This record gives sequence, structure tokens and C-alpha cells, in this order.
Amino acid sequence: MHPTAALGILALLAGALWRLEVEWRGWEGLTWAGYFHLAVPVGVALFLLWAWSFLDVPSPRRRAAIVSVLALFAAIAVPLTEGSLRAAFNRFAFMRPLPWPMLFWWLLTPSLVVGVLRAFRVPVDGRRWALGQALFVAAWPLAAIVIQVLPQHGQTDAIHAFKSGLVVPFFVVALGILIPTRRPGARAAS
Repeated sequence: MHPTAALGILALLAGALWRLEVEWRGWEGLTWAGYFHLAVPVGVALFLLWAWSFLDVPSPRRRAAIVSVLALFAAIAVPLTEGSLRAAFNRFAFMRPLPWPMLFWWLLTPSLVVGVLRAFRVPVDGRRWALGQALFVAAWPLAAIVIQVLPQHGQTDAIHAFKSGLVVPFFVVALGILIPTRRPGARAAS
């Protein structure tokens, strides 16, 4: 399978897993912002498997090291992001200023992924970095546009764009853009 097709399938699957979990646990109100989403570590694990399968590096050992460091980064980032979401969307958040730095620290995620890749001397084209970073930052606004076309339970606001999981595929694709890929069976770059 081509890496881009696999990434697209992964992105849609990750978004669907988020949505299924929200529906399963209850759609009403801000319930979705009050619990740890199991779909997130599952999606991260699937992304890391994708990266392992398609990352263009010379050896399986080096690929394993890169994916392991990315997994360590994700193990730190996922709980911080979940905590940021809970802090931003709790019932008292609208009574005081939102903790913007806490909520949006994760916007640097693409740059940190590129930092890991470059630390292992994996070249990442500057245009891909800029595109991945821009798509990651624009993920939520893009999802807010998509929800206007595909309303979720009749709601078309920015919160429902996140709640519905429409933002997730954009995040996955934005990170996948950063990974230099090769076709399966193709010889890895030197």
C-alpha cells in the first residue's frame, strides 16, 4: 500500500475511533472533556506503526530508535493534552480567562516531531515542515468549516468540531506529512 493512502485510512480511522468513544460514553454536554480518551493512545499507536512501516531510514534498528523516541514523546504529550482540554472546557473555564498557553502548547507538536527526526539525521524538507505545522495549527478551524457541511447532532460550532472528531484526521495528516516515507519493499535512503 502507498504511504499516503495508508495515512489517509489511518487519519479517518483515528477520527472514527474518537467519535465512537464520544458516542459510546455519551454525547450530551461537555462530558467528552472530562475523561481520558482511549481513542487517543490507540490512534497514536496506529500512527507509530504507520511511521515504523513507511519511515525512510537505512536500518530497522534506527527506525525503531526513532519510533521509540516518538512514542516516549507521545507518552508525555497525550496526558498533557488531555489535561489541557479538561482545563479549557471545564464548567468554570468560561468564568475566567482560558488558559491559552496550557491549551495550545501542543501546537508545537509538529516542530517537536521534526526535531526528533533531525536529531536522528533524518532530513525533513522545510516546505513539508511548514505545511505540516500550518495544517496542524489550522486543523481546528478547518474542522469548524467541515462541520458546517456535516452538522453533528445539529450543532455547527467550533466545540462540536472538536467533540465530533472532525479535527482528528487533520492532526494525523499534518504529522504524517512530516515523515519522509518510502514504498514498502523499496530500498531505504542512505
